[in-house]
Amino acid sequence: MAAHEEFLAFAEENPEAVQFVLSAVGTDEGRVLHTRSKTQSYSLGGQEIDRFGREYTQHFGGHKEVEEHVGFVDPTDREEAIEVALAALTGCINGSISLSAVQSGVDIDDLETTVSVDFDPSVFLGLGEVNDADGAPTNMYGDLQIDVRVSGADIDDETLDRIRGWVNRSPVYNLMTHGHEATPQVSLKSERAS
Repeated sequence: MAAHEEFLAFAEENPEAVQFVLSAVGTDEGRVLHTRSKTQSYSLGGQEIDRFGREYTQHFGGHKEVEEHVGFVDPTDREEAIEVALAALTGCINGSISLSAVQSGVDIDDLETTVSVDFDPSVFLGLGEVNDADGAPTNMYGDLQIDVRVSGADIDDETLDRIRGWVNRSPVYNLMTHGHEATPQVSLKSERAS
């Protein structure tokens, strides 16, 4: 905790030193729905940090049953990008709650977050319009259902209210629930020299 408090004091005095730029790249694998995605180097406080070991790779695609229904030959079962985003949200909420609990002196014995959402694939499949009649983007989702379950000897209703508030400290929760400008920049990819 002493090292953590020292870091917080540094971050408060030097906010520019703890600013991140994070990114990932997804490359189509030559089969509809299949993408190989890798995390990339990141910037912390303006310093580029690039380690080969940080190139975490995920293979996204459709569920085997979906691929089978849409006519794929030899359907596979891949991680579905939406499910991975939901999984990332559970990890980030848990991280925000556990860090806040340590900082606040709250003992949590067990913490589990479940996130689910209703998804209508009509727009994705080209069966629905990208924008509604008023020109607003068509919402493909219902509301996020977030269920946080905690246990601990001294957790009472007041503590549960505090934990509810700590969910708002989650960066992924912020990313998913607040409007962020996200205009795609589309350009021709240059051919690599052989």
